[in-house]
Amino acid sequence: MKGMATYLFELLSNQRLTRFVMPLLSLVYTLLYVSVPMFPPVWAENIPLPVWKTVIGLIGLLSSCLLYWSRQLPLLITTMETLLYLGLSFATSDDSFLIPLVGALYFCVCLSPAPRIAAGVGEAVAAVSLVTVSMHAGHMLFLEWSARMAVIMAVAAAAVAVRSYRIRREMQQREEQERIRSEMLARQRDQAISRAQVAGELHDSVGHDLTTIIALSQGFADSVEVEELQEVLKDINQVARNGLADTRQAVSTLVQEPEALPEESDDDGRSYGSRLHTLDELDTVIAHARAAGLAVVSTKTGHQLHDPRQDNLCFIVSREAITNTLRHASDPSTIVISRDYGQDGTLRISIHDDGHGDEHGRTLADRKPVIHDHQGVGLKQIGEQCRLMGGSLSCGPSESGRWTVEAVLPGTSEKEGNVHD
Repeated sequence: MKGMATYLFELLSNQRLTRFVMPLLSLVYTLLYVSVPMFPPVWAENIPLPVWKTVIGLIGLLSSCLLYWSRQLPLLITTMETLLYLGLSFATSDDSFLIPLVGALYFCVCLSPAPRIAAGVGEAVAAVSLVTVSMHAGHMLFLEWSARMAVIMAVAAAAVAVRSYRIRREMQQREEQERIRSEMLARQRDQAISRAQVAGELHDSVGHDLTTIIALSQGFADSVEVEELQEVLKDINQVARNGLADTRQAVSTLVQEPEALPEESDDDGRSYGSRLHTLDELDTVIAHARAAGLAVVSTKTGHQLHDPRQDNLCFIVSREAITNTLRHASDPSTIVISRDYGQDGTLRISIHDDGHGDEHGRTLADRKPVIHDHQGVGLKQIGEQCRLMGGSLSCGPSESGRWTVEAVLPGTSEKEGNVHD
């Protein structure tokens, strides 16, 4: 029973539905009224019956159409329906044209503030009382008036109930929205605390370790006289400095408030506190790989367009592939990086090595990788970035057994920049 009442209130509080139902009911009543046998009053006996019915039907149609705007102008439409009710009642000597009036009164009580509700109800009661008194006498007067007042009061009571239900539902919705907002703020607070903890760990642990590496490598390079060893130590020192700079940038990003982060990249290529890498930085990564004893071959075909986002992701994919080779491949000697730029600006990049191993970590003949680390996290995150950009990333052993990383990166810049050599 409670479920049926709730469903009924949902229907009645649906103003978009009732704005069509009320005019339709009024129109149906008008059609039924003019279709049954009727006779004009004494003062209109000289008017042909078809003309009389047409006039009454048009006035009834007007009353029905006015109900459509009851949501926007409830009191005004109630006043107009009251006047039309009075006119039709006295013109036809019939006081049964009550549906348009109570329909307008329903919207007036349901949607208007208290003063306008009082005005609308007062207009309807006064009009019905005037028409009833003028057309009935004796004991019929009280019966007819009571019946019509009961209809008006029932419609008003239904409108008040629907109004109360709607107000209560809106309050519940506001409370639910406030609860969701509070939960969201709590999550943001927890995330901020977590970011601060991660930033502190990066600053205290990784930053300290990198700073120690820089100091030790710099001091040792100054004390040795072997030129080749000095070059290796300088490379180590530079890698540590770059890592320290990236760590500081990551710490700066983590400690920013979410509201302070831009929704889109700035013109200088920064996004969410991080900068976009360029392909010039890839040369430094390749140089470090060569210093580690790898032969790195880099080829490029097609015309490279200036696309900062594409260049950034190309660098990230290449760096991750080279790093994974150094970490996980067994006895690698060569890395081949191929970049192919299509006419539509799409970049296809392929990186493969000749290291022995199955999925870079489970090496053949139980040979151990050079560096132990968690597998797949970096490429998984990079793959998500590629998909968000509209591209793709795949990795795995090729038919020849070499580990291969392939990516397709569509162009993102609307403007074509300068063509690089």
